[in-house]
Amino acid sequence: SREANQIETELKSTPNILGYTAGELQHFPNVLVAETPSGEFAGACISKDLLFNWTDIAMLYVLPKFRGYGIGGKLFREAFARAQARRRHIYVLSRNPSVIRLMEQSEMKIARAAWQAPLALHLYNQYHMSSLYRLSEAIRKSRMRRDDGQRFVAATKRYEP
Repeated sequence: SREANQIETELKSTPNILGYTAGELQHFPNVLVAETPSGEFAGACISKDLLFNWTDIAMLYVLPKFRGYGIGGKLFREAFARAQARRRHIYVLSRNPSVIRLMEQSEMKIARAAWQAPLALHLYNQYHMSSLYRLSEAIRKSRMRRDDGQRFVAATKRYEP
């Protein structure tokens, strides 16, 4: 789709998201899309269900011209609410200060070390990073990152009945 191609292109410009191919983007079952009142594509949020009842809010992206209007927050809160409604544990990894604030506002447990991520995520990442596309993007994006003091922050919210 046009939106998947647009997101693939946009994700290549940010050092914060490894990215997905347009083909991958079109096959995720849990995708939220934001549009303007006139129907213009503004952003998307992807959640991935993992093993052991975990959901990873894996990608949140708002096109630059639509930032600052609360679209990212609405997408994040909706993805979070949907995962909670399905009684899922939730995982988020980001170095974007706005997303980190959303994680804190959602009362997620912040972890400062990657090894603290749930086992389901460690297992999924073995598969996820086996893509040559993703490996090349990881190398390319590691060169894009400035030493801006931002670090990746992981957060979890366990479902409690």
